[in-house]
Amino acid sequence: MDVRRVAHFGEYCMHKGMACLWVLAGWLPAWFVDAQPAESASAPTRNGMFIVDVEPYSSAKPLSRKVARQLDGAALEWGIHENQVVFSFLGTRFVDFPLDRAARYGRKESLELPAGDYRVTGVGLEMTTSYTADLLVNRGAFVNEGVVTFRIEPGRTTSLVISPVIQRDTTMNIDFWMPTLMARVRTDGSETQAVALNVRSPASIAWPAYDGPLKRAVE
Repeated sequence: MDVRRVAHFGEYCMHKGMACLWVLAGWLPAWFVDAQPAESASAPTRNGMFIVDVEPYSSAKPLSRKVARQLDGAALEWGIHENQVVFSFLGTRFVDFPLDRAARYGRKESLELPAGDYRVTGVGLEMTTSYTADLLVNRGAFVNEGVVTFRIEPGRTTSLVISPVIQRDTTMNIDFWMPTLMARVRTDGSETQAVALNVRSPASIAWPAYDGPLKRAVE
């Protein structure tokens, strides 16, 4: 018998366990060792599926073809970081948050998130007569902080459903068609009551008064 082959087989048996001993004893053929299924310990998943479902927009007033084409090519800026989701009508010049996702009307986006509690914040903007972007933001921007909350459960799906309702806002004889984002949470067939992410309310924080982490210092 080749001593080197025996030594190699003995080392191989250290990894394959009892089946090798049975082979050495002549109880099993050698191919039986490699035919044994490998043991697998699959750890339970700690992630859940999160879906942002932006429904097709609706409008209380008829839209011209030009406006409809503009809306069809538009997208809502949003982002997620740690346990916060932000939809913003201000860009990253003013908002210190990774707004690196774009949600188009009538589209869905899904991603896996760690299990836990999350909150949704809206940064809104009302169009006012202003001659500079900074003045417009100071007069018309506001923050609705944590107005929607949801929980990601391991192995389950949670949807944030956005219903955009187009509103016309006019300033300086210019029409602005702005969507009101009505958000609700859908889980296992149940839904929460819709809440506006970007409508000013008594709980809204005006941009000049807001000193939270979403505000970028503008020089």
